[in-house]
Amino acid sequence: MNIEEKLLSINPYSRPGIKLTSVKQLVVHWVGNANSSAIANRNYFESLKDKHVYASSQYIVGLNGEIIRCIPENEVAYHAGNGTVNRNSIGIENCHPGWDGKFSDATYNSLVELCADICRRYGLNVNNIIRHYDVTGKVCPKYYVENQSAWIQFKNDVASRLGQASVAVEEVKGSDEIVRRYENGSTREIVYSDTNCSIKLGSLSPYEKCDCFGVFNNRAMVRYQVGSTGNYKIGFCEWLGGVK
Repeated sequence: MNIEEKLLSINPYSRPGIKLTSVKQLVVHWVGNANSSAIANRNYFESLKDKHVYASSQYIVGLNGEIIRCIPENEVAYHAGNGTVNRNSIGIENCHPGWDGKFSDATYNSLVELCADICRRYGLNVNNIIRHYDVTGKVCPKYYVENQSAWIQFKNDVASRLGQASVAVEEVKGSDEIVRRYENGSTREIVYSDTNCSIKLGSLSPYEKCDCFGVFNNRAMVRYQVGSTGNYKIGFCEWLGGVK
């Protein structure tokens, strides 16, 4: 794996020079600018010191699989929209040829290799790999938010590279994907961003029903509506009794 180091200038907006507290998670993103290159996105981050905009990531993976390191792994990047997560994670932006957000094969393969390498060095597993969506609900990386099976496949590909157990899904026939129903019990149920229950995304009301995509590491993966907004989030519940 070849990584090209093109570090951003130290500045308050894209490379503050603050040391990470720890590395507990990898956060995967899309650049949100179809067919743009890794170097163009790196240069965009560099320009933010003049625009007074906070954004950056430690890595950018390009359309041809090239990897640029913008910020050292031991420094904070502004990528997750959450200060705690920024201080405990490494952000990886990924280029994409189209507006559907699907990564090219070259980008995908480099991302798998990079994630496996980082996990190996910090003693992490695939449960420590999350999407920007899992932190804030932002649709990022778009394709892997809208296609849950593709996200699960990605994590399994990283697990395979690491020699770890794959992400297991209890399969139940749905219309076009693996799906069950989740019926909450008589008390409010917290919904978390990952199976380690490290970040609270929201909660389910007593007896609320929603979609369930299966059980991962003894956590139920659910898709639930956010109030009356018409928006949805995906997260994990500790209580498995609600899986129907």
